[in-house]
Amino acid sequence: MLEMTNEWGQLRPANRIPVKLSPMMLLLGVLSVFQLTLLPGLLLIRFFPGKRSLIQQFAYLFMLSLLANYAAVLLLVTVGLYLRSVVLVLFAAEVIALVWLHRNQLVKPRGGWGNKVKTYAIKSLKSFAKWLRDDVWSASLYAIFGLIAVIGILWLLWIWVSNFYTVFQTWDAWAQWDLWARKWAENRFPGDTYEYPQLIPTSLSLSYKFIGTTAVKFFGKSIMPLFALMVGLMLFDLGRKNRSFGYMLGASLALYSLSLFLGEYIPEAYVDIPVASFSFMAIYTLLHARGIKDRRSLRNALLLGSLCTAAAAVTKQTGVFIMAFYPFLAYFWVLRPQKGMRQKEALTLITRGFLLVLVLVVPWYAFIEYQILTGGNTSAIQYVIYDIYQGRTLPERFVVAVASLGSYAFFFAFVLLSLFVLDNTFRQVVILLVLPFSILWAFFLSYEHRNLAVALPLLAMSVGVAVEAWILRIRAALGKRRELRIPLFALLALGALVLAAGSLLVNDEALVQRQLSEQRQIFEATLNQKLYRYFSRADGPEPIITSYPVGWLPELEMMWRLERFQDYDSYQQSLLTYTDANLLLVPLSGIDQRILAEIQQRIAAGTYQLIFTEANYRLVRIPLR
Repeated sequence: MLEMTNEWGQLRPANRIPVKLSPMMLLLGVLSVFQLTLLPGLLLIRFFPGKRSLIQQFAYLFMLSLLANYAAVLLLVTVGLYLRSVVLVLFAAEVIALVWLHRNQLVKPRGGWGNKVKTYAIKSLKSFAKWLRDDVWSASLYAIFGLIAVIGILWLLWIWVSNFYTVFQTWDAWAQWDLWARKWAENRFPGDTYEYPQLIPTSLSLSYKFIGTTAVKFFGKSIMPLFALMVGLMLFDLGRKNRSFGYMLGASLALYSLSLFLGEYIPEAYVDIPVASFSFMAIYTLLHARGIKDRRSLRNALLLGSLCTAAAAVTKQTGVFIMAFYPFLAYFWVLRPQKGMRQKEALTLITRGFLLVLVLVVPWYAFIEYQILTGGNTSAIQYVIYDIYQGRTLPERFVVAVASLGSYAFFFAFVLLSLFVLDNTFRQVVILLVLPFSILWAFFLSYEHRNLAVALPLLAMSVGVAVEAWILRIRAALGKRRELRIPLFALLALGALVLAAGSLLVNDEALVQRQLSEQRQIFEATLNQKLYRYFSRADGPEPIITSYPVGWLPELEMMWRLERFQDYDSYQQSLLTYTDANLLLVPLSGIDQRILAEIQQRIAAGTYQLIFTEANYRLVRIPLR
């Protein structure tokens, strides 16, 4: 979609909806979340039997459910049957089918879970203790990085829980993605989607169909943090399965990357983290599939991976990148090393998966391109690839893009230097996926960091695995000695080198800018942002009569004219005293109501001009006195 930025783009609506849900709406809303995340997947996963970890199973249930819902909504709208009654009947049919298929398990007595968990925990601790005795370095790093990854996963779970009962708070989420969802909910195709695929809007629309209104957002919105959570869980699962502290470090770095560049979008209905999650899920599937020997399980795993690429492609256009590479990676990573597998069999399996992907992906893209050609829709490609850069050349874009990454660019440098210590699989991840996608981003999509989302988990995983490869290589070079004695002067020299490198990387200006950036976030960050934005579009900072401590904000230290607005006479005196101030920043609570009434009256009369309202404050321009 067009990357729209205007002064309203930073407004934040009330964080929580002040409504009381009826018991029926609450029940239907919860059922809609079950439909979005699990129910279709529980039915479809039976077509893909295989031995999987709990995290693998949940990842595929999540992906299959969203993909099935997307296909169902697309089909129902096409035939004009996307009606609430139809949706609820289909949901009931799914529930009946699920109960019937699991009828034996439902009546079978269950027990002993506590003993099973206890046995598994004791076995795991004994195994780890033995590993710690045999290889203290690897086991200790595994525990440290694993703990950091768990903390990151718990942080995302906290975001998920905090996301309940909230509304959309970012521009594109409510102005585009939710707008399209509401149009889907009206049983019609959105007419202004540009080339953007619609998995997330159709998912949001499904929650609206369940509850019978588009006014309540938070049931559909509640699933959004799960996409980032899946990235952390999948990397953690790879680390657990392979006993690799590199994967554990990669999990921590992936969550750090998402927080750094897309933190505000984690709970929002933006598609960048979802497309990154599905894209990484495809690679995650291939990494697991390398160890599968059973042919049937292998075929099922590769088909699931293909469906992951389809889900990515119908979430955002950048998902097509992984979709295009998946058949080649599946062949060279998984099928070619399989003993006894003929080339014809391998190619047939890959072709079958790719055709399934095309059936799911092509209809929407073909439909949109037809609409664009016939004038029924508009293409955004020209704008987002060229016009938004305002004449900047490709080399200029690249330089600016790299600079915008800051110290994060060292991750790219590190994996490039690590290519010769990585195995072939991760060399291909870096050379075929991370670098090409990142270069394309730098040239054509670097107006937003979130467009880099697909590469972030892959880069984080590669960095983590590279760190492990370096450590193992260094240890091998040092021999098998358990204790490495280092002279004190060597430690001091190393510390001096680290300090010198830090001084080169972080100069005085960077420290000052960091301090100013942090200072601009104190008190009410959104209000400060609005003030700075307003002054940047005016002639610079102006004196403000206010009780808000603007004098603590950089560049506004001399602009504060203190008035507490608690006494009408004092307020009138301030207007006479501070004749250089033509701005009022008025609190909407804890104020003499006569002052508020007078200001409101003069705004209505046109004597005063309301500029904006933010964080319980109102900025008003008043005439010269």
